[in-house]
Amino acid sequence: MQLDTEVYKLSPEEVINIMGSNEVSGLSEDEVKKRLATFGPNRIEEEKKKSPLTMFLLQFKNPMSYLLGFAALISFLVKETLEALSILIVLVINSIIGFFMEYKAETALESLRKMVSVSALVLRNGELKKISAEEIVPGDIVVVEAGDVVPADIRLIKAENLEVDESILTGESTPVAKTSEKLSGNLSVHDRTNVLYAGTHVVKGRGWGVVYATGMRTEFGKISKALQFVESPKTPLEKRLESFSSFMLKLVIIIGTIIFFLGVLKDYPPLKMLETAIALAVAAVPEGLPVVVTITLAVGVYKMAKKNALIRNLASVETLGSSTVICTDKTGTLTENRMKVAFEFFIDDFSKRKALEVAVLCNNAFVSDANYVGDPMEVALLRWAFENGIDIKELRGQNPRVREIPFDSRLMKMITFHNNFVAVKGAPERLLSDCKYVYRGQKIMELEDGFKSEVLKAVGDAASKAMRTLAFATGEDEENLVFLGFVGIRDPLRPETKEAVAKCKSAGIEVVMLTGDHLITAYAIAREAGIVTEDEVKPLSGEDIERLEIDELYDAVMRSKVGARILPEHKLKVVETLQSKGHVVAMTGDGVNDVIALKKADIGIAMGITGTEVAKGASDMVLQDDRFATIVDAIEVGRVIFDNVRKVIYFLLSCNISEVLAVLLGVLWSKGLLLSPLQILWINLVTDVFPALSLSFDPPEEDVMKRPPRPVKESFLTGRHYFGIFSYGFLFALFSVMLAWGSMVFRGADVLLARTYLFHTIVFSQILHSFNLRGKGIVAKFKNIFSNKFLLLGGGISLLLQVTVTYLPLFQDILKLYPLHLVDWVFIFLGAFLSILIGNLFESICCKD
Repeated sequence: MQLDTEVYKLSPEEVINIMGSNEVSGLSEDEVKKRLATFGPNRIEEEKKKSPLTMFLLQFKNPMSYLLGFAALISFLVKETLEALSILIVLVINSIIGFFMEYKAETALESLRKMVSVSALVLRNGELKKISAEEIVPGDIVVVEAGDVVPADIRLIKAENLEVDESILTGESTPVAKTSEKLSGNLSVHDRTNVLYAGTHVVKGRGWGVVYATGMRTEFGKISKALQFVESPKTPLEKRLESFSSFMLKLVIIIGTIIFFLGVLKDYPPLKMLETAIALAVAAVPEGLPVVVTITLAVGVYKMAKKNALIRNLASVETLGSSTVICTDKTGTLTENRMKVAFEFFIDDFSKRKALEVAVLCNNAFVSDANYVGDPMEVALLRWAFENGIDIKELRGQNPRVREIPFDSRLMKMITFHNNFVAVKGAPERLLSDCKYVYRGQKIMELEDGFKSEVLKAVGDAASKAMRTLAFATGEDEENLVFLGFVGIRDPLRPETKEAVAKCKSAGIEVVMLTGDHLITAYAIAREAGIVTEDEVKPLSGEDIERLEIDELYDAVMRSKVGARILPEHKLKVVETLQSKGHVVAMTGDGVNDVIALKKADIGIAMGITGTEVAKGASDMVLQDDRFATIVDAIEVGRVIFDNVRKVIYFLLSCNISEVLAVLLGVLWSKGLLLSPLQILWINLVTDVFPALSLSFDPPEEDVMKRPPRPVKESFLTGRHYFGIFSYGFLFALFSVMLAWGSMVFRGADVLLARTYLFHTIVFSQILHSFNLRGKGIVAKFKNIFSNKFLLLGGGISLLLQVTVTYLPLFQDILKLYPLHLVDWVFIFLGAFLSILIGNLFESICCKD
């Protein structure tokens, strides 16, 4: 059978009896086969991966694809086969690009995956044997030691100086000392010191235990299973595209209706006007928009990848830019995830040298293939000694260990005995009481009370900064110890973290730290990182989060910004509370404890180096360097991408509206001045697309990280944008029709030449308009004309294509164009430039900020 989590309340003997096992001989092979058949392999069932075909088909599942599909259907019905096929080709190209970027991200993620626990030492038929971790069954007696990954959930029978890093499950960075003693009360995962959990790491000592849960019934497995019932919210981009598509659908219906009735009133044949109205309504849909938006997002994915942020979902690029709160873990994200000596207290260099030797000798960590193995505190001491010039191997070789008294919570110290001296490390308070002497100038002197007070004051200062303190002593024997000094050890803040947090605050983004560590440690790191600045702010505990109602919890989280001793359910409640108040939440995590909150958050961010496979699978983005600063860099890219997507939509809609209004004015002004469906298709799918694509590469504006996040309900386009779309669209149409009409009236041109004027003037206006979307005011817009070389290239390509089709006989016939003279091009350019100037004048008068 498999037991529930109350196993910690049972004695080892009770658990062994319930599990039908034997402490001396373990399980028999026959019993193992039965249990393997009953409970299955000891593995976590991964979420079924999407096949490449499914991934490709899902690219069509978005509002703009539905709208374009509808437009293609209408085009087929009115026998505009070429236009319908063109739209379908655009849809396929868009899906191919989206598929390629997401498939590439999944492939890159696969390369990050690591094997977790591949083998385990178990007792079977009275013999210890190494087996695949997947073959472990409930009731197995398992032996673990330093360096092992715990293969299943285990109730300890015996523990020898055993410490386990449970940060993968609880988020607490400090290793947990384990015992086999029976516990009582309702304890959280943090406090079940007689239980080992699957996926955690043994950093010190040795332990024996009986397996009580395997596979999906482990704590690890339960969290993985819970993911199936957590739905990821729609991204802000998806919500905005839905809103935009709804607007476009209404616009298409209105345009079609107006053009049909106006045409009938002007004595056009009703059937002909019905076809024209439908064709024009379809033309109002920016067919190139999905491709351009997808490529814009793909550009963001590429830029983020260069900053070590791997995006798994294209829409998440923009979500990052919308983030209003980042809920971040502490260990490995804000900090280096490596214990380090950060404070030293020694009388002189001689005492320090002696302390360095003690730190190496009174230490069970070791170096293997240039890697440090052992308890993180002891590893920190070895690194400190190495950095200060100590040859670890040589020193240990010259001073072999005779025996050892291991550290325990009662002694508060560890002692190693060597040939003619002892080496001691432990709590400063304990060593101060045990020592009689101190070195001064290499001479042994009496340890005075005044010096003790000085040391204790320094210890208090170090403790207030969340440092764990260790003192050193040596002597001929335990009765004549010389106090050498102490060090403060902690997991230090990453050098770039403080600046990144400040950048978030400048950008109006709140940073909330949620960690499994203790209150004092959490608060000290939060203060140092700049997450909190007020002395009176009290960190929230897991119990506080459980107790508070949503409104109270929201106020407490936004005031405190620090949560300590946090469990998975606490993280989920915080994320849901923030979302209920309209926040877009980015959540970081690396352990199994984070996965539900990662999936529930608007954007889940997993760690690529230290993160578990479950965490990566639940995330939208994977940090390949585990740095908090990378998130901030990615947010900046996300904001730039949103700005560029907005420019693209603004540009394409302005262009499409100008085409529709040109036809509308043509209907009202003159029967002959109508853009043909093929001309409109050429504009929408060829000449407009290159400038629009170029806008995807527009550099960031200066204030991109100095303005607050966009309101969640703000659409892509505000009232100012809609005013610009219709005013520019109207001016482009008006000047195009006026030039075409003027060419007939004042130059005696025929309808073919007039239509050529109309066609080219609209295109030239649109190309100039692509430079018109950058900055405010006509001077500022064109001042930085060379800041986006891609825009110059895109505009140049569109211009070249436009001029070329005018003189190629094949395109003259297809698009019904007339070859122009130099004077014609001058008039066309002047007309286009005037429409831009007057449009800017309208903007400056009607849209003052």
